[in-house]
Amino acid sequence: MCGAYGKISAAYSQPSNQIMSIGMSHDSLHAPTLSSFVDDCLVQAKRQVSQASAPRVVISPYRFNPLGAHVDHQGGPVLARCLDQYTLLCFWPTMDATSTVHCCINGSNWETAVFTSAELQDNYGWDAMARASFAALANYQTLDKGIEAVVFGTLISGGLSSSSSVILAYLSALADVNGFSLTAEELVELSRRVENDYRGLNNGIQDQMSIAFARQNHLTVLDVNKVEAQLVVDPPNISEVCFLMCYSGVSRDLAGSPFNTRVSECQQAARLLDVNANRLGDVPEQHRSEAALAQLPDLLKRRASHVYSEISRVQLGAAAWQRGDWSTFGQLMKASCQSSINDYESGSEWLIALHEIANTLPGVYGNRFSGGGYGGCLFMLCDAKQLDEIAESLMNQYIDQYPELKSEARVLIAKSESTVRIVQP
Repeated sequence: MCGAYGKISAAYSQPSNQIMSIGMSHDSLHAPTLSSFVDDCLVQAKRQVSQASAPRVVISPYRFNPLGAHVDHQGGPVLARCLDQYTLLCFWPTMDATSTVHCCINGSNWETAVFTSAELQDNYGWDAMARASFAALANYQTLDKGIEAVVFGTLISGGLSSSSSVILAYLSALADVNGFSLTAEELVELSRRVENDYRGLNNGIQDQMSIAFARQNHLTVLDVNKVEAQLVVDPPNISEVCFLMCYSGVSRDLAGSPFNTRVSECQQAARLLDVNANRLGDVPEQHRSEAALAQLPDLLKRRASHVYSEISRVQLGAAAWQRGDWSTFGQLMKASCQSSINDYESGSEWLIALHEIANTLPGVYGNRFSGGGYGGCLFMLCDAKQLDEIAESLMNQYIDQYPELKSEARVLIAKSESTVRIVQP
């Protein structure tokens, strides 16, 4: 099997059916174990790199946000959790600041990029994310060494923030070979610079925060203003439920989506509510009333209504999770998804179809899109005793609507994961 990170770049220009995704299976709800993924990647990495020593490995999980959609860039809180889908980066130190990155494109063709931290490119090739990560870190701290690395991924462009995952992997590996480590706060800031300054997205920091502050068997409430996270431990009755992830078969690409337009619309609404506000989160509470929102143009009213109602859902959701109230948490997920569709207008036809099917299935407490909703995955909070029936019914109905996606769409259990880390196999 060939490792896959052909969609590592900013543009994610290649369709998902050209990328082999390690770690996904059509025959089981369970993804292969992390240890088997690491072993497979090590074998392939050693075929690509002539090194006598064993590599170190960055394990950087993906994330999803059960609540808190489209609010981080407006200063709102986010509820986050990491899952058992990953970027794996096998790496060795180099003798100077030159770095070499190997990547498998289209599931079979290996490509190699060699560059220094100063050698950025304007085009969005597969190596653009690596170049931008190295440049951002070099501008932050002097680097004497680069890395030779082989990069792998499980589900690229699935709305699970594979971009932030791989950025954090590059930053962690490069810091490691130069003899220092990065705090969660530093990882978040450096990743933000890559996304905003080099990638050109107006996104917030929820993706990198979701990964950098993650802890297994917890949800995290992210305060994007203070760059802090509050941990919410899984309650004693957590075994009653499970998150199911359904990949729609259609990849997600913020660079080609209305993402930046939506951010701009939220900013316009904020300025109309309060002349001194740059984001909706900056607007004082007294200016967020229904009467105040009613004065906005309809489109901007709907954008602001989504943001403010979602902020409330995050707070209510954290409390519901803490007490193991799955019915309330699920209803909040449903309301979040409906608001994303109707007020924020972010849903693609495939994810909306999955959402509508999931709403009819017994045993599904709630569901919502992952990421921006422009493609990628739907997450469902499900009764743990009904997982097989839910998965089978969902896929049968979805493939009836989209038979051309039969070989791509799939359902997996999303197990809780921890933060980015480096291991020596």
